[in-house]
Amino acid sequence: MALTNTSTAVGGLGRTIGDAVIAFNHVNVMFPLVTVQQCARGSNHVNFSDWTKLTSGNVTAATEATTTTAVAITSAARTATVSEHVIASTVSDLVLMGSNDDITGQAGTALGNAVAAKLDDDLVELGKGFSQTESAAGTALALSHVFGSMRQLRSASAPFPYNLVLSPKQVWGAKGIISLLHDDAVTGSNAKPMSLMGSKGEEAFQTGFIGSIAGFNVYWSDQIDEDVGSGGDAAGFAFSSGGIGLGIGAEGLFRVAAERDEMLRAVNYVATGFWGEIEIKDTFGVYVLTDVS
Repeated sequence: MALTNTSTAVGGLGRTIGDAVIAFNHVNVMFPLVTVQQCARGSNHVNFSDWTKLTSGNVTAATEATTTTAVAITSAARTATVSEHVIASTVSDLVLMGSNDDITGQAGTALGNAVAAKLDDDLVELGKGFSQTESAAGTALALSHVFGSMRQLRSASAPFPYNLVLSPKQVWGAKGIISLLHDDAVTGSNAKPMSLMGSKGEEAFQTGFIGSIAGFNVYWSDQIDEDVGSGGDAAGFAFSSGGIGLGIGAEGLFRVAAERDEMLRAVNYVATGFWGEIEIKDTFGVYVLTDVS
């Protein structure tokens, strides 16, 4: 058992804390972007429908008053099974009595934040599973990969909005998307004035980020693997919300609870997430693996 005692929680012991700061992860990126359904009470499964696309080839020319051959409208069920995702911490009474920090409030927030990070981690891992790809291991990100992702999603008739989810290095790294929008090369010994790619280059230079590009809403997650196969490649991806499904528990997505342990003279804090994730439609996503080494 990992016990938080007076030797590990020394930050607020015996002194007045003016500003207590906890450095949290960048979380809750994916939840607003995916298709979410809640389990019915009495069930821990959620089914998402993957409808087979009908094309112009299914439409035939017909002559007046003749019977038309019926076309089957089919779908497959993609099942997300909800499971528990848990983190717990035990805090001794001496810590609770001797600290000027809001231990109870901060413990719940810190544990809940960790569970939210795990949710993002589970969902971004699905990005690696899309069979459509742009770029490859050892290849730096190019704008052509972004437009190529748009082409593939449009070809699949994926519904808008489209999301481009990248790792920090795929955004701000030397081989990231920000570097594609400006040029600050030098010629000889004289610095060349920075050139920017239109309004997007200006947005990147002024704010350090771009909210959209080439029809995609741009997001970043530090849960994305930046060393896939130990090769220094990052596992970004583009997708439509219909590509990924999230099933959440019948009583909600998160629960944070405190439990008194009198024998131990401590309080157990437990944060639990209830979810299951699934790829719904493979053609509604594109794996964007790029070199960030």
